[in-house]
Amino acid sequence: MSLLTGRTDDHGTQIHHLIQRYFRDFLDPSAAAAATLAFEGAYPAAEVTAWSRQPNSDPLWNSLLTALRCGRLLQAQPRIVLGQVYGSQQIGEQLLHDFAGLAQEQLLLICLDTKNQILKRQIVFQGTLNACPVHPREIFQAALLTNTARVVIAHNHPSGDCEPSGKDTEFTERLSAGGKLLGLPLLDSFVVGATDYFSFAEQGLLNCNTDSE
Repeated sequence: MSLLTGRTDDHGTQIHHLIQRYFRDFLDPSAAAAATLAFEGAYPAAEVTAWSRQPNSDPLWNSLLTALRCGRLLQAQPRIVLGQVYGSQQIGEQLLHDFAGLAQEQLLLICLDTKNQILKRQIVFQGTLNACPVHPREIFQAALLTNTARVVIAHNHPSGDCEPSGKDTEFTERLSAGGKLLGLPLLDSFVVGATDYFSFAEQGLLNCNTDSE
C-alpha cells in the first residue's frame, strides 16, 4: 500500500455519521434513528455522487441533501486521512516511486495534521524540463484550504541528480521562514532524483521543532 495514497476512513461510515448528526439536531433519538434508517434506505452511501445532487420532494430529506451539497456539514465531517508520516526516509523512498520517469519537474505539496497524518497531497506546479516557477504564497494558499498543521514539499530533478541547486536551497529557506510566520511549519523539503533523494531535514538544514504543538 502506498504511503501517500494509503488508507482512507470508510466513506460510508462518514456519511452515516453525518446523517445521524443532522437528524439528531431536531428529532428525538428514536425518531432520528428511524429517519436515518429511512434516508439510508432511499439513498445508499455507495451512490452518494448521484443522489447528493438531486432534489427530493420531502422537505426534511431535501434539507439534508441541500446541506450536503452546500457543504454546511463539511466542518463536522470526519477527515479523510491518506496515510501517516513516521520519518523522512519513509517519505523519500515513496517519492522515488512517485516521481519515477517524469520528464517534467513537478512540485508536490503534502499537508499534515498534528499527528503527521497526511490530509492532502497535491501537485502545485509542473514546469519545463529545467524550470519550475514557484512562489511560496501559492503553496501556503493551497495548504490553508485544508486544516493543515505542517507541510512537506518535494520536487524532482528530471536530470536524475538529487543534489539541490542554489535556487532549491533559497526557496526552501524562504518557505521555511514564511511557514514560521504563518504558524504552518515546513517539516521537510525533498529533491528527488532518479535513484536517490535529498532531504533538507535529514541533512540538518531544516530544524522544525513541533513537539510543543
